This record gives sequence, C-alpha cells and structure tokens, in this order.
Amino acid sequence: MAAGLLKRRASGDERLDPASLEKVIAYLAEDPKPTKTAACAMLNIAYNTTRLDKIIEQYLAKKELDAQRRKAKRGTAATIDEISYMVTEYLEGATIDSISKGIYRGADFVKRVLEENFVPLRKAPHDYFKPEIIPDGAVRDRFTVGEKVYSVRYDSLATVRAESTHKDGYVYRVWLDSESTQEFAYQPAWELASLQHLRDKGINI
Repeated sequence: MAAGLLKRRASGDERLDPASLEKVIAYLAEDPKPTKTAACAMLNIAYNTTRLDKIIEQYLAKKELDAQRRKAKRGTAATIDEISYMVTEYLEGATIDSISKGIYRGADFVKRVLEENFVPLRKAPHDYFKPEIIPDGAVRDRFTVGEKVYSVRYDSLATVRAESTHKDGYVYRVWLDSESTQEFAYQPAWELASLQHLRDKGINI
C-alpha cells in the first residue's frame, strides 16, 4: 500500500481542478456519510484527512472570495487597466474563459469588451483556409515595416518585416510571434489586423 501511495505522489496527476473538487464536496455531503479514503482516491491524492480538509477549505474560501469580487464588479464599466489586460492577454493566446477568471468578470463581458475594441476574435477550431473577418475598426490597406499587427490566418501576433506590391494590393513578409508559431509568412494586407487603434488608447501591444 505504501508503495502505491508513493507511486501516486510521483505521478503528479492529482485532480485538484474545480470540477473534481465540487464532485468530492458533493460526495462528502451524501448520507450515509462516505469515507474520506474514497474522497482522497477521487482526487488521486495520498490518504491524508488533514490535507484533504485543507484542500477543500482553501477551495471554498477562494470560491467565496471570487464570488464577492464578481459581485462588487457587477454593473461597473471596465477600467482602462482591465481593458488593457483583456486585450493583451487575448491577443497573446489566452482564452476568454481564462481571462474572465483572472479579472472576476463574466465571459460575455470580456467578449463584449474585445468586440468594442475591434479585437479579432478566434474561432475554435481554427481554420487556416477560412480566416476570420477583420473587425471594421482594425482594417488597413497598408502597414509600416516594424509595425506589430495581428494575423487572422495564423491567429497570431506578427511583426511586419518587409513590404511588396501585388496587383491586388500590398503583401507583407511578417514574423509570427505566437509561442506555437514562430516563423516567417507572407500575407496580404487584408489578412492583417491593425493594432494602432489599441496603441492610441495607451494599450501596450
């Protein structure tokens, strides 16, 4: 049994996510009273009632604090710091859900702020052959070398490195800046979203 517990600790696959913790909390509230041995097994942690109680206590305290912070912000407008955080995090690859949790705002609120600031929204799953339409406020037909833009085809921040002309308009050699895609690409202006309107608001992109 001891060897099994050591193996479990070493595996690093403890299930301490909110869904698992909620399941354990509901399980421990059942009647007749269940065993904490089973509760530890559900979380894939070594049997330790003190640690189990502490994990649950900390989770419930954080959940209550999150609820209080969300309630305090409900009905209030986004601050410039919040807007800057939402925009920069999203453009760098964060999901709307993770941003929502980070600022104690609803996902719909975050999406609305992004749309109001003409931030190109990603579609899941991403389709390379059908890039999203660039919001009107971010459309430009020409960029400058060195300018930071957003590539809707690659769903990535990009830096313009060179400009060339084409019968249909300007084409740019860009460096894709996302963590998953760091390479050069050639893109027409209509596949690049301007971020200048965000910089004009003081958002550091």
